[in-house]
Amino acid sequence: MSEALLQIKQLNASYDGDTDVIRDVCFELTPGEIICIVGESGSGKSTLIKAIHGMSDLIISKGQILFDGRDLTHMKGNPRRELLGTEIGLIPQDPAASFNPIRRFDVQLKEALASHSRKDEGKAAEILEKMGMPDSRAVLHNRPFEVSGGMNQRIAIAAAMMFAPRLLLCDEATSALDVTTAGSVVDELLRIRKEQGTAILMVTHHLGIAKRMADQIGIMKNGKIVEYGNVRQIFEAPSHEYTRNLIRDVPRLKR
Repeated sequence: MSEALLQIKQLNASYDGDTDVIRDVCFELTPGEIICIVGESGSGKSTLIKAIHGMSDLIISKGQILFDGRDLTHMKGNPRRELLGTEIGLIPQDPAASFNPIRRFDVQLKEALASHSRKDEGKAAEILEKMGMPDSRAVLHNRPFEVSGGMNQRIAIAAAMMFAPRLLLCDEATSALDVTTAGSVVDELLRIRKEQGTAILMVTHHLGIAKRMADQIGIMKNGKIVEYGNVRQIFEAPSHEYTRNLIRDVPRLKR
């Protein structure tokens, strides 16, 4: 068994310092592994991603977040910034909102590389070409409002992977996409894991996506992981009633 890359230990977090949105969350992610955390809106999934990424509006009241043995729980400032992007990448729920809507993608990506003292060597265009976009350089001359939601999401993946991070956090990365486009994005994430050995933590409300891509699945309800196991365990022998209810109507992705 590989040594854990990410360890979440008895994690509690809130936005007001009083009411915990996630409670006693525990799991480990090994290099190259994919874990999907599944739950309905308001279950605490995105809060978990925010806690790992270190969003400033979140208060961690209990537990630990360890990345490659380094304690991220209360890490701030430059040490945290040096990890984000280069070793821990993020694909946001709404990529169009995370880009400046009136500036070209290529300009924004060059600035992201420069912020980590890296030069633009056509990395984003190269990644997009691997996604089947031969006109990738022309695509990057567009602005977010000029392209589709699926294209914005692919460019967000390319932006995250320019630094070849060891861990990729995906916050509902397919929620704004149609079924066919969502399936294509999942294919790209699986390819990235296969080719680069990237570990992926995805939170989603879509159990069908988890079934297709995960090694392990955590079921989250009211801020707690109520069930955790591999795909076969979750789908063939679920132990929690909430999991059984989710499985009753699992939508399928088109390939």
